[in-house]
Amino acid sequence: MAFNVDVLVDQLSSAGYAFACPDAVRQAPTEVDSEAMAKAEAIIGPLPVALRACLEIVGAVDLCGDGGSMLPHVRYHTPPREPWDLDPDPLVLHSGRMLWDMLSSTVGDVNLGCACTDPEEDELCGFHANGYFFSIAPDGAAKANFSGGDHYIHLPSANPDPPFIGIPVSGPISLVQYLRRSHAWGGFPGYATRPAHVPLPALLERIRNQLQKF
Repeated sequence: MAFNVDVLVDQLSSAGYAFACPDAVRQAPTEVDSEAMAKAEAIIGPLPVALRACLEIVGAVDLCGDGGSMLPHVRYHTPPREPWDLDPDPLVLHSGRMLWDMLSSTVGDVNLGCACTDPEEDELCGFHANGYFFSIAPDGAAKANFSGGDHYIHLPSANPDPPFIGIPVSGPISLVQYLRRSHAWGGFPGYATRPAHVPLPALLERIRNQLQKF
């Protein structure tokens, strides 16, 4: 999958795609990410295999941007130029460091304990009772620079390929299924559900034919 992400970024860059955040387009995993994941696992337990592989091997990616005439539905800074008839959903994945930053901001200083350690408390705290929803990416609206939400992975999870929460598809979809769907459509899986009158851009057709199946 890391190979595919590199191809996506390279092909979009060569085509003149205007990335919304050029410095964040591709960030390979670092030692800082590994250390952050270890700290997160000390709190929530082992990460699901698919999520760990994503964070350890792929790292962070952000394909949000402005597609111009070659990807007319992909917009971030530019105003709509035609009816808003699909959500392109450019591929975005957060890093291992982001996992720890988000988790630590939620649970605070774990060394200080929580309500669960108080013998007078009858109920678990919200974190230990309900788990943690890791925001692995913004949702489609946020990717288009509108007020939106997030895509989530619920932790802890014994499922090696956990559900990918927040995708507008019929039925559940796992993390690996979402990633396969994204790569099958050249990094913009929203085109899978495009209306009949919207053709698949030639750029995405060209890109997806260069990607490896996994």
